[in-house]
Amino acid sequence: MEEKLVRPVTVAEFQRMNLHIYGKANERYTDSDLILRFYEDISDTMETARKDELEKLPSQIARNFSFANAVANRFEIDMQEALWHKYPGVCPHCLREQNCMCSTEHPDIPDKEQMLRWRRRDRTLEPKTLAEHQAFHGKLYARQNRRILVIQTAGHLTEEAGEISKEYRHKNKPGMQDELADSFSWMFALANRCGFELAETVWNQYPYECEKCRETVCECHSSKPPTG
Repeated sequence: MEEKLVRPVTVAEFQRMNLHIYGKANERYTDSDLILRFYEDISDTMETARKDELEKLPSQIARNFSFANAVANRFEIDMQEALWHKYPGVCPHCLREQNCMCSTEHPDIPDKEQMLRWRRRDRTLEPKTLAEHQAFHGKLYARQNRRILVIQTAGHLTEEAGEISKEYRHKNKPGMQDELADSFSWMFALANRCGFELAETVWNQYPYECEKCRETVCECHSSKPPTG
């Protein structure tokens, strides 16, 4: 029976959509090549921000999101779990539920790790949809992200791509999981700062189709490398 393809809403559904479109095509890449492709695409975002071509950022961030999910799929990282583990309803550094100011304040919180473990067990307030995650990160980091330039936000995203590469080299899967969650957070920051819905943008660009060949299962690998 043919699988029914429906518009994704949750983080898990977006991740499965990426696997459906690009899973086969990405088999041509080694693990390291796939991470390099992700890093190259993040570098394109940095260039776009440097040139102040903000109108191009939504499409570029959607492509970053596609590559991030491709990396997560390759290493069997559940991005819903990764996001909740790193951001269990609070900033993982200051434990605030909104208006984090870690960039200007450096609180020393006793028993922080124990408190984070407690919060991870209580999933009643966990965002599920991609839109809910963007809204949560917007509430959490709105004040902090307003005080920095778009290019600085893109710089943070580029830094996370480097951290993912480092954790991969050290064969540290939990570290990769945390850094992928951080990369999602900075994508949310760019989407919030530039005023677009990431879920809507990703769907418009990848409506269960490759953005280039427009096939439900990407066939770009038959002639040239795929995009996600």
